[in-house]
Amino acid sequence: MVNDEKGCCEGTGYEEEPLKNSEENENCCCGEESTANNPEKPEVTPDCGCGSGNDDVEEDAGCGCGCGATEYPDESLINNPDKPKVIADDNFIKAFEDVAHSKGIKSIGYTQLTPELLIKDKFIQYPSVIVLTMEMSKELIETAPGDKTQELNDAHYAKLGNLTYELSDYLRQNGYATEVAHPYGGVVKFSALGQKAGMGFIGQSGLLITPELGPRQKISAIFVSIANLPIKDENEHAWIPEYCEKCGKCIKACPEKALIEKETCCGGKEVEFIQKVCIGCSQGCTYCIEACPFDEKGYEHVKNKFDKMNAKLKEKQNKKFKPELWSNWAEQNSQMFAGLVNGATIAISMAQNEEKLILLEKADHDLNVSIKELEELERPVADLMFLIDEKDIKEILNDTASIKFMDMLSSGKIKVYGFISQTQLIDKGYMAFLNRLGLSLGGGGCCC
Repeated sequence: MVNDEKGCCEGTGYEEEPLKNSEENENCCCGEESTANNPEKPEVTPDCGCGSGNDDVEEDAGCGCGCGATEYPDESLINNPDKPKVIADDNFIKAFEDVAHSKGIKSIGYTQLTPELLIKDKFIQYPSVIVLTMEMSKELIETAPGDKTQELNDAHYAKLGNLTYELSDYLRQNGYATEVAHPYGGVVKFSALGQKAGMGFIGQSGLLITPELGPRQKISAIFVSIANLPIKDENEHAWIPEYCEKCGKCIKACPEKALIEKETCCGGKEVEFIQKVCIGCSQGCTYCIEACPFDEKGYEHVKNKFDKMNAKLKEKQNKKFKPELWSNWAEQNSQMFAGLVNGATIAISMAQNEEKLILLEKADHDLNVSIKELEELERPVADLMFLIDEKDIKEILNDTASIKFMDMLSSGKIKVYGFISQTQLIDKGYMAFLNRLGLSLGGGGCCC
């Protein structure tokens, strides 16, 4: 519902009318679209094929990374058919997967190529994509960066490249046209491609994390004439970035400080990948992989831990969604709501909970309080929404004079959004309400 890192409404279906505070930061970058949990729009490093996939990348023409710098010739032994087939039945897909697994391919995914997945402006005739992963050896992971490790790293890329061409030949032999994206080439963003195929999700390290191998894999792809690949509509691994935000081990493990955690203008955090200092492709460094719990403990262990952690968090959060708590707060701060007309409705949302809303609705001289599940709401139900961090809820509920509430608004700790027009807000009595809170109607900034 709400992206608390960007400070903007997301997925609510509301028309947003940001409110202006006198201390508003006019240069705030909030309002940029967030793609961390959107598997359909992965944004990754724009000029490196090594699999790094962070949203926030410092582009540098002097990048020393060797990945993606090599143009690989077509090593296919079989030519493309003159009249390629475009339909494959389930039996053939199963047979292809069996062959791939027998050759050492760990996981296989299917997707459609879209322009943002391309590194280079290159024409790809067949947008249907088969994505392949191969396990990185224990020796490569445990060997310190250097010449020997780089040799091992290059050998992995070469091996997966050979396997990919063998599988491409298998497809051609069976009547399908193909084009190979070599794992060491610079045609596509492999981590993003794997994410779009539903094979896993990109973590803070920028690497694709999969159930089979965590971040410990090389990735390649085959563009193919098959138009009916079994493409997944959803990505069940979209929880991974949320776990990564709480972990950060890859950031601490990087000896070159290529992963830097920075604060956003609205108090959130983001990871910036400094590509020019990364030695993953030039010296075979794998410290970020070795430190990752998905590699150390395994996907299922991490998922179980994450689910238990979330269950405890929701149990704790649910205690703060009791109507009687907010009814008592509204009664103690009733003067703040004076002047609102009947039907005026204010929503309170907890930044860490995207499932519930607290609704305060003016009825006669009272404020009726209700708790709503977001999935039950089919239309906008509030005129304004206050977005509050969970850690501040207790302090607000104990505030009997609105002082803490106004202080948090003034400091930007509480965000406020309008979902109806300014004229409608005025008609419902919100002008005096907002003035009492130190806010005014209008303004184009997103942070309040």
